[in-house]
Amino acid sequence: MSDVPVSVTTTAAEVIQPVAESSGSIWGYVAGGVALLVLAGFFAYKKINTPTFIINQVRRRNQKEIKKLGVENSEFIVDLDKLLDSVQEYAIQNNQKGSDVVKIISPLNDTSRIKTARDMYQSMIFIANAINDANLAREFKNKSKQVKASSALMTGLLKRAGI
Repeated sequence: MSDVPVSVTTTAAEVIQPVAESSGSIWGYVAGGVALLVLAGFFAYKKINTPTFIINQVRRRNQKEIKKLGVENSEFIVDLDKLLDSVQEYAIQNNQKGSDVVKIISPLNDTSRIKTARDMYQSMIFIANAINDANLAREFKNKSKQVKASSALMTGLLKRAGI
């Protein structure tokens, strides 16, 4: 019949049964795991919803597009960095959250208003005025009059914005 001796089968059954009975319910572990996930999500949201994180994400995405086009040292990039620095400083001084920063810089992604490079500068002027940075708005106003509409960089950034 079976090659396993009866004494081994009996001993195994006696040892296995108490272990299974002593483990108890697993619902405590499940609840603890869920609580840890909720807690981790809360702290991740707090980290992500900061002005610095949002500005860094915008810079990273723009940097990808710029590297695709091969234009890293453009005057427009310098202007955009000035604007993002100013927005970040304004948001930190006024204790704003990342969602507030997204609202401030939303005119840069407005596809219905931005059709040319000059429109992009107009949006930057609007943002500079919204954060009360008159010097930056004046600088962008002067540059918006001089900007070339056929710039490869501007075309790429407008394309990235969905225009």
